[in-house]
Amino acid sequence: MCASLLPRPHRGRGLGVRGRRPILYFFFNLRHHSGIFSSVKCTTHNAEAVAVCSWCGKALCSVCAKPSASQRMVCSDTCAAALDRQAKAMDMVLQKSLQSTRANTFYYFLCAALTAAGGVGAWYYLPSPFLIWFCFGAAAVFIASGLWYLRIARKSS
Repeated sequence: MCASLLPRPHRGRGLGVRGRRPILYFFFNLRHHSGIFSSVKCTTHNAEAVAVCSWCGKALCSVCAKPSASQRMVCSDTCAAALDRQAKAMDMVLQKSLQSTRANTFYYFLCAALTAAGGVGAWYYLPSPFLIWFCFGAAAVFIASGLWYLRIARKSS
């Protein structure tokens, strides 16, 4: 690499995260060297690349590039299988998240009913205004949370 392309020590203002120079500084120094940004070459055929593998990141020419089942460019059947496994895993995570949201909705409504029942019991058996208001207030919060999760669950499905 040309010595003029290497970042020079920086003094003063303009430091990035943790005292480092911003990444774009390196690319701004490259603007005077027009030959540095040549076209990207295919890793197999040394032809001009038209795509990048979605899984491994290899540059692909028009001969190597083939779309996978999800219409994303891949370099091999192995990368296509890996993308397929990743898509299935993401679908499973989304389904589990939806199940969790539905379960949370049920438990919020259950807690609201139990807390409201505790408030009614406190009304008749323990004449404590704080306990009565606390139970009914907590029941209202549980109902609001249950409605919020119900809305999310319906929107997701």
